[in-house]
Amino acid sequence: MQKQEDYKAIQLPPIVEQYYEFCVWLLPKVSKFKKDQKYILGTRLQNSALESLELILSAALSSKKDKPPFLDQAILKLEHTRFYLRLAVQIKMVNPKSYAYGSKQIIETSGKLGAWRKSVTLN
Repeated sequence: MQKQEDYKAIQLPPIVEQYYEFCVWLLPKVSKFKKDQKYILGTRLQNSALESLELILSAALSSKKDKPPFLDQAILKLEHTRFYLRLAVQIKMVNPKSYAYGSKQIIETSGKLGAWRKSVTLN
């Protein structure tokens, strides 16, 4: 079994850790959804957030020429996540304060991904 320090040997962009922390915040919230929504909306929200994380990580670990498709897909998946979170607040599975925080995190991440996408296209 590898030590935790071994996992940090790979230098990842800060956006990976930032979005990882968002997922750490989000997943326990979803686990508290009412039973009828936990397995419908909750599953979609979790999967969308985790797929976004996978795509961001894939972009970070890929070569420069291979990054754009991962970044494009991550931006789109983040938008899905934001809409699922919006739906969750509308049906009162998430409180407005949590929605404001989560939405802000997603928008910031999306903006950073957009800038990253632009930088790998221009260079």
